[in-house]
Amino acid sequence: MGVVSNLRQLRSIYNYSKGRAALKVINSLEKHSKNFINLSPFVVISSKGKNGHADVSPRGDSVGFVKIQDDKTIIIPDRSGNNRLDTLENIIFDPSVGTLFFIPGINTVLRINGNALIEDNLEIRAQFKINNNIPKTCIIINIEEIFMHCAKALMRSSFWDHSKYLSQTEFPTISKIINDQLNSEDDEQNHEQEDIRYKKQIIKFG
Repeated sequence: MGVVSNLRQLRSIYNYSKGRAALKVINSLEKHSKNFINLSPFVVISSKGKNGHADVSPRGDSVGFVKIQDDKTIIIPDRSGNNRLDTLENIIFDPSVGTLFFIPGINTVLRINGNALIEDNLEIRAQFKINNNIPKTCIIINIEEIFMHCAKALMRSSFWDHSKYLSQTEFPTISKIINDQLNSEDDEQNHEQEDIRYKKQIIKFG
């Protein structure tokens, strides 16, 4: 059949959703989605910039680091990073974002879609103060869609199965990877050195 280029072709391959799968999208937070956010230490944000290219970026912190402002709004602190600002720049050009929240050990995933803005109000940012570090900005997401993904993807991948985890010696360090990708000869650090460096940066800058 080849490339699938229209919805009619697509639906000739896949059936339509039925039952709860078709009805599960809601547009405001309730007790279960709030509980999921409050237990999550990790969220992935998708965005799209002025070049039309899709992008995705991870955000992680202590459990419950994403704040619930109200039933239609969540706030994500922008902790220190590499200052590429891919997600933030994308939001300026296109506020549409998608998020996936994860809880370690739980195979269900929470998905929230909406429109984002960047906030630098000190009173809002101060809610996320850690070790005297206050994020420079926060991402505020006005919610449009919420639903739970079933566990199949994480179950198929054995994502939380510790017996499937790689040891650090089985994977190159990020400094090695970047050196190879850029044909660079910068000093390379081992995994332990990289972890120590990142921990120091987290303590100093948040």
